[in-house]
Amino acid sequence: MVYLVLTFCMMAWQTHCMEERPLLENLTLAGCVVEGQRVAQSWLADHPKWMLTGWRCEQNVPRQIPS
Repeated sequence: MVYLVLTFCMMAWQTHCMEERPLLENLTLAGCVVEGQRVAQSWLADHPKWMLTGWRCEQNVPRQIPS
């Protein structure tokens, strides 16, 4: 299974960062690269005070659910 992991930081306070792990089903590694760009653009359009600082595709890493 492949997961998309996006890292965003606030523009005004660049040490305040967070990871977003959108749930995208049946994602291939190549699909993750393409979808990653689209999802990041969409997220940034909805959150103008944030900037994308990194993203990656994880393969065979169990999805972590915060408790």
